[in-house]
Order: sequence, then structure tokens, then C-alpha cells
Amino acid sequence: MKSMKLVGRGRNKVLLFPGLLGTRDAFDDMLRYADLDAFQYAIAEYRGYGEARGEVGLLTLREVVIDAVRLIEYLGWSRFAVAGHSLGALVAQMLAAALPNRVNAIISIAGLSAKGAGSDPERVAFMQSLADSRERREALVRMGTAGRYSVATARKIVASTWGEIDGRALASYALDASRTDIHAEVQSLDAKMLVLIGENDPNCTEAAARETTLRWYRHVALEVLRGAGHYPTFETPAATISAIERFVDPSSANAADGEGAH
Repeated sequence: MKSMKLVGRGRNKVLLFPGLLGTRDAFDDMLRYADLDAFQYAIAEYRGYGEARGEVGLLTLREVVIDAVRLIEYLGWSRFAVAGHSLGALVAQMLAAALPNRVNAIISIAGLSAKGAGSDPERVAFMQSLADSRERREALVRMGTAGRYSVATARKIVASTWGEIDGRALASYALDASRTDIHAEVQSLDAKMLVLIGENDPNCTEAAARETTLRWYRHVALEVLRGAGHYPTFETPAATISAIERFVDPSSANAADGEGAH
């Protein structure tokens, strides 16, 4: 993984995986509110995306995991948390399953469960159509936010990465997510798991999480982000990063509360 972004200097290490439409800049909004003295974040960038757009490869999720392991070794992180948005949450869980003794926490941000994206033919076909269609990507964003924002908002979100993402890579990752199912593997993990759900997300819902992730993980919590849809990292950035940091290191949150009380 030759392209990534490193933010912060804290002892709590967190590796972040973007969603299907995200580059290494995908978490910038929420990281503005991060405690960078207590946390350090590495944001991965997939082959075919952003600075890694020209990087060749298999363009599979397992390749992303292998690249992430190399990144962790490069950074020298012995223990760390993983978090991902949407498709990135599936990658985060795959990495946790690959390194069960090193990943101490997993956070799913409006994320896919360990069963992947599912193989419904119509959905798979729609996701493949995102490769070369701005309109389809905009429709995806509008669906994910339950149509609560203007068409211009969806257009802006898509435009921000349109020139940064190789459509072939996007289609390959989306297809691989529809074929991936690691839910049996995650049931043996000791890492704690936080499921962050956008209140207005029509697909990654609280009900769905209770039927899947909350049944599979030994140590799991769920939090609903009020006012958010499928994109909490920019819809409710302060609430999202606060939930992540409270979960990864409760003592940091308590220390901050104590400072504010003086």
C-alpha cells in the first residue's frame, strides 16, 4: 500500500479504510475533530484510487488486506484498531480476522457486515454500473442519504473523487464484496466491535446489524448516529469521531471530560 495518509501522534493507533467512493481523503471532515495527541490515524488508499490509481494488482479485497499488513509493518504498529466505512468495514473485519492477536478493536461506520454485500443480481449489476457513470454514483449517494439532501450535494460528493478513481478498480472491489463472506471467521475474534449506524441509512440499518454483526461478535456494541445517513463521516463528523475515540480508548474520553470540568 504505497499511498496512505498519516494524521496525529498519539499512542492509540487506528487504521481507516474508505468506502467504495472514497480515497485517502475520505475521513478529512471527521478527523478535524480528532484528538491527535491521543490518537494516530493511518488512512489506507486502495490500488486504483487517488495516488495509487496507476498501481496495478488483482484489485480484490484480500489484496487490500495484504497491502494493509505491509503498511502496518512499515508503520511499526504492534497493536491497533481498525475502522472502515461501508465496504471499508468489511475490509477492516477481514484484517482483524487475519491478525487476531494485533487488532484490539473494530469499528464499522455504516458498514457491510462480515457476510459482505450479497449477491442479488440486480444489486450487483447496479454496483458494476458505477464504474463509468456519474449519474449512477450520484443515485447511490442519494439513496444512501434517503434523499434528504439536494441533488447538488450528491453531485459534489461524486465529483470530489470522480477523477481519482479508476472505474475498473471500483467495479472489481464491488464485485469482490458481493462474493465475500467471512462471518464464520469473525465469531472467534476477541477484539471488541462497535457498529455505528446512521439513523437515516436505508440499507445499513440497526435492525440488520442486530440480525448479523451483533449475533456474531463476542464483544459488540451498537450506536445510532442521529441525523446521519450512510455517510456519517461528513454528515455528523464530530459525533462519528467522538464515538470512535470513546470506544477505542475510554480513558482518553474520560480525561477530556475531566479537563473540561475545571
